[in-house]
Amino acid sequence: MSYETVDGEEKARVTRSRRIVRRDDHLPFVPFGVIPLAGLGLLFLIAIGPFAFGVQSATKRAVAEALAANGMDWARTSVSGQSVTISGEPASGAEAHKARMIAKEAASATPFGLARPATRVTVPQGPYKARPETRDEEETAAVAPLQDVTDDAAAAPSWHFTITNSVLTLTGAMPDQATKDTVVRHAFNKISPPYITGVDDQLEIAGVEPPAGYIQVAMRGVNTISKCDTGQAAFEQGRFSLRCELPESEAAAVRRDANASMPLGTVGKVDILPHEAVITCEAELSDLLMDARIEFDSSSSVIDASSNALLDAVAAAVRRCPGTLRIEGHTDSTGPEDDNETLSRNRALAVRNALVARNLDPQRLIAEGYGATRPIAGNTTPEGRARNRRIEIRVVRASE
Repeated sequence: MSYETVDGEEKARVTRSRRIVRRDDHLPFVPFGVIPLAGLGLLFLIAIGPFAFGVQSATKRAVAEALAANGMDWARTSVSGQSVTISGEPASGAEAHKARMIAKEAASATPFGLARPATRVTVPQGPYKARPETRDEEETAAVAPLQDVTDDAAAAPSWHFTITNSVLTLTGAMPDQATKDTVVRHAFNKISPPYITGVDDQLEIAGVEPPAGYIQVAMRGVNTISKCDTGQAAFEQGRFSLRCELPESEAAAVRRDANASMPLGTVGKVDILPHEAVITCEAELSDLLMDARIEFDSSSSVIDASSNALLDAVAAAVRRCPGTLRIEGHTDSTGPEDDNETLSRNRALAVRNALVARNLDPQRLIAEGYGATRPIAGNTTPEGRARNRRIEIRVVRASE
């Protein structure tokens, strides 16, 4: 018996098999194939590391500078990534909450514009510890111990007496018509050309009973401000304050009168600015910052260590200055306007923090950034741009 098949049927019956043959000249994937993957992972870590640390550093710097700029010198910051923990002893829950909001709103410059780096902020939960107010040593010696502001003093009508261009202006309110008449008449009696040529009465009537001692405090305002070339005396929430520019020969008497014990309320901030002291202060600071520059890392608010000696000299000069000082940051016109303003403000804040670290009273120092809006040279040359990138320190005038 015989069988016949066609070619198609024969092929269908044939089972083909494939074998994987290992050759000695090829390396296995494991472990040798893992080496390139490990290299890529290492490169990723190297690339992401500086970015992560940079974000954390920017977060810490932005929050610390914002807190310092708002006078919260009790606050200490620690940062993990973009999570911020604020420690210290705030005076109240409200102050702790304010610190949290300031930290959340703190802005930092990035290549893509301003950003708020802090994503989570933790603040002290209490108990809270109230802190006594601080004052310059010279003023502290002349001031009686601070008394508490009573409810009557805090609720008393507020007023502002200013003198500018030899005109004494009275604004705010007096409790009743009789008190107003007495104060206004006393102000008109101070007219003495060319020092005081007129009185501008803008006082209103609050329609309340004047608390004991109120009229004496108002008289103190008239008496002290009338001795100033320019300035402002005020009584707000039970606190008397004075900012006054005048000749050195009259400064001691006005300081003594302003800081005397109060029949109502208490003494607040008193800035006495003798003309001679202001001129000497600003000239010394100008010379220091003209002969040498406070150096920063490129496009950064981090102060270079080479500027430590200059900052020591600036701190010594500021300590001899009267009143409150404004630290001004300026840039050249290179780059976006908003970034320049942010950078200049952050640099001014960095200088303020450096001076506070040298035991200067933080209440005497404020920081402002003006970006490229106040050039002192052209921005068309490298030399001109270098001159425009600067820090200036000025006395805050009584008229401001």
